[in-house]
Amino acid sequence: MENVLRTYYQKHREQIDRFDGLLVNNTVLERGLVIAPVIVAANTAQNGLILGLSFILITFFGVLLASFVPKKLPYAIRVILYVVLACLLYIPVSYLMNLMFPDSVYKVGIFLPLLVTNSLIVTKTETRFLKMKRLNMMLDVFCHTVGFFLVIVTVGMLREIFGNGSFFGNELNMPGKIYAFMLPFGGFIVLGFLAAAVQRFRIYLHGGETDQKKGGNR
Repeated sequence: MENVLRTYYQKHREQIDRFDGLLVNNTVLERGLVIAPVIVAANTAQNGLILGLSFILITFFGVLLASFVPKKLPYAIRVILYVVLACLLYIPVSYLMNLMFPDSVYKVGIFLPLLVTNSLIVTKTETRFLKMKRLNMMLDVFCHTVGFFLVIVTVGMLREIFGNGSFFGNELNMPGKIYAFMLPFGGFIVLGFLAAAVQRFRIYLHGGETDQKKGGNR
């Protein structure tokens, strides 16, 4: 029974790997990208939610718009245009977040505007996403952004629960609190355990093999 999941994965690997950005090729847990907002700013569930939603909107539509930038332009100019497009998206996104979470957006500090220069936009747009057909690209970007959202919200919830004894600001009356979880190194610890769990799951799915086939596209 313990090999049922592995067998199913290996049998349908091509189809399942289209969604690998959600977990086994997760932007944060597997690739180690965009970790700063996770370990520094996401010390509450609400902060994680604000950053996660903003990341999805800025990155998904940013990469989508970037796919229309002429490839004849020099590489450096294209990357600058990708960031400019992301900056234009940041304006309505930050306004939307402020409407959804009044007086809370300031708590995430500089990490919200810094999302416009995240690695998926600046690097992966050229090395991965734009090498795909547009529909496949949109699915891949969506999975990677949702994967980031799941990680940052999970980290935020765990740090708030164990570090502050609350959940979305509601007191849980826990017997003890570990305040270190509210600090950046506490974020490193939580993220490290999650990354180890995902790596273990990935090794299990691959039967202990090292997956090198997609290394050039990650």
